[in-house]
Amino acid sequence: MNLYVSNISPGVVPADLQHVFSGLGEVLFASLKPAGDSRTEKGYAYVYVPDDERARTAIAKLNGKILKGDKLTVSPMAERPGVIGNIGRTKS
Repeated sequence: MNLYVSNISPGVVPADLQHVFSGLGEVLFASLKPAGDSRTEKGYAYVYVPDDERARTAIAKLNGKILKGDKLTVSPMAERPGVIGNIGRTKS
């Protein structure tokens, strides 16, 4: 399941997200888009969790978790062609 993680504080690096998502099983990060230079801008990431049950657990446990001063927002993404995690998948 593809997850969208938003409200990521400036200064958060992929290793920070890996640490937050560790313990939930296999997690593949599609991309991290860091915040811009403005202190008011927030970054976001696309995270792929291959097991839907673990993805739902990640949403339940990590949505609202504080990381470097800001509460993460973790939500499922609608399946879309071309998004990491959909690679090799076909809709029937």
